[in-house]
Amino acid sequence: MERVSVDITTEGGFRSTEIMADLRNVAQTLYHPLRPISFWDVTADNAHLCPYQNRGQECPHLLPEDDPRHVEYAATVENQMDGILEVYFPHAQVYIYLK
Repeated sequence: MERVSVDITTEGGFRSTEIMADLRNVAQTLYHPLRPISFWDVTADNAHLCPYQNRGQECPHLLPEDDPRHVEYAATVENQMDGILEVYFPHAQVYIYLK
């Protein structure tokens, strides 16, 4: 999976948005015709769309990294959702995945 970081820095009192829908729109606009398929929000307790949980299984993404059952979320997006691009917004600590 390709990875891109969109770092928005400002001088002064203005802050860029951290709203998930806004970041999704930015990623989709920058990388049209790709479309968003998932996300990972670090600041919202690692909120994400988990196909394992959707199947009634334990989420392997939230397990400690030294646990042999741990799976990186980007690998799940790539292998199970056909994701091809990870767009990271460091100011919001949000990853948007596109296909």
